[in-house]
Amino acid sequence: MPSALTPPNTRSIQFDVADCTLREQSEEHLGWSTSNDVFLVLRVPKARADWQFDLQDLSAARNYFSSKCADNGGVLLEIEKVVVHGRHALLGLFKYRSPIPQSLGMMFSNVLWIPYGDWLLEISVESPERGDTGLREAVVLAMGKNNESTAEQATPIVLDNTEDMFATMRARPLQALPSDDRRFDDMFPEHPLSKVRHRMRQLISTVSIAEEVTAPGLPKRAPWWKFW
Repeated sequence: MPSALTPPNTRSIQFDVADCTLREQSEEHLGWSTSNDVFLVLRVPKARADWQFDLQDLSAARNYFSSKCADNGGVLLEIEKVVVHGRHALLGLFKYRSPIPQSLGMMFSNVLWIPYGDWLLEISVESPERGDTGLREAVVLAMGKNNESTAEQATPIVLDNTEDMFATMRARPLQALPSDDRRFDDMFPEHPLSKVRHRMRQLISTVSIAEEVTAPGLPKRAPWWKFW
């Protein structure tokens, strides 16, 4: 049965981007950057959402995104339910390898999904590590916050060159670390993980979403994600 609602577009949702520079624009997405190396992307896909679980089922969402993230070489750090402009939404935080060539740093992505009829509005806030990396992890380790009993005891590997070293280190599966915990964000406000969390909290507080519009000649019906 066709949806009774008019599909959303990039004007269906607004949030504060006053300090951002618009970098990309199409019918289905808008992309901005900030002066402190944070990237914001709004995606409004024309295709209807096809998740095979209730948006409010955190256990199912965690299993789904953990698997999807691992398939792409990343790791899910957090998944939680939030309320955005009076709507129940889903917020996920992911860690991936940085796309910067020969970098051993991480890319952090905080993604917000907001139901809109049969569709999902998606906002991602991302930031990569640049330059020297590992300070946050080293400091937390020195503070005794890391669990030494679960630390990886790797067998030393002899490599012939720098290229092999980078390839070997980047091939290792990512893990969620104690240093990824949000309680350390205030200690490292300029760390990409701290920046994406802070920006997403700020963004959520400014979101405004237009009401769904019933398509002419079609009766309004409950969206796919409601089961009551």
